[in-house]
Amino acid sequence: MATADQTTTASLADIPALADAILCDMLFPSPPTDVEEELLARRQTGYSYTSLTLAQDNEAAPSQVYATLAKMRHSLSLHPDDFIVVDSVDDIREAKRTGKIGVGFHFQGSEAVGRDLANVGAYYKLGVRWMLMAYNFQNNVGTGCIEAQKNDGGLSAFGRDLVAEMNRVGMLVDCSHSGYRTTMDAMEASTQACIFSHSNPRALYDHPRNIRDDQIKACAATGGVIGVNGVGQFIGEPGGVKVDTIIAIIDYMADLVGPQHIALGLDYMTPGHCEALYNFYKGNVAKKIGMPELPWAFLSPATVPLILEKLLAKGYSAEDLRGIMGENFLRVAAAVWK
Repeated sequence: MATADQTTTASLADIPALADAILCDMLFPSPPTDVEEELLARRQTGYSYTSLTLAQDNEAAPSQVYATLAKMRHSLSLHPDDFIVVDSVDDIREAKRTGKIGVGFHFQGSEAVGRDLANVGAYYKLGVRWMLMAYNFQNNVGTGCIEAQKNDGGLSAFGRDLVAEMNRVGMLVDCSHSGYRTTMDAMEASTQACIFSHSNPRALYDHPRNIRDDQIKACAATGGVIGVNGVGQFIGEPGGVKVDTIIAIIDYMADLVGPQHIALGLDYMTPGHCEALYNFYKGNVAKKIGMPELPWAFLSPATVPLILEKLLAKGYSAEDLRGIMGENFLRVAAAVWK
């Protein structure tokens, strides 16, 4: 994994204007076996919250998902001095106050629900706070962004029922990885703020995982946020993600909808994590879900303090940066979570 142009300060504590701010990353993908070690590294950098992918389309039988949720909650609870399992915004603020890291859960895709909407509320009670409509390809709810290049059928009737149930229980509707029409249908159907947990502007780099300006505007119109993604493949930098590229993405979205609708959803994986995930899906399955060949490049979460320093130098206010770091996401979560 390339790490070019990613020299960084030691931690958020090195930036006095932002040292007391809450730093959140909305997207920690499919956890590896050393998840606690990676979480502690983020805490050292200054993060107070991240959310783990605990189910993904293609591997999401409900019985398996319930077992995974139980196991992860139990594992984190064994280390109360380090981790807080997040059920509320207050839990995230408590993590900041006590120097711990809050950990939440989400699903990349909605196959974990099966055809039973009763699962939505049960998952919510176990800490699942948002869910994608689809992961790259078609499911019962809608069309994924990869398949949508050929045909985007939009949100299904069941998908509309799912959005309504997510609204009812307080689970955020996440439109990342889903097809254009599916996302627009979902945002229109939702009575609550929606998110793109980890998506970048397609105007800056034409990749099917990125989103159009009207998707960004539609998300902002719901009151939601878009998480800046640090995956090199999605920004045209597979050999190594440049800090200035991430800053350009933030600038573009700030100009389009205002900094109050920007968050962080880095989608970062270590080289070992990448290899394990790719080997799990290798062959036809990897191609089906849109995985490129290794190696993959990412922006490291440890680079965020450097990005913040540069944004301060560009003239962003501390208030704007506190929003991007986490307060924008917390505003949305406070409005939707129950």
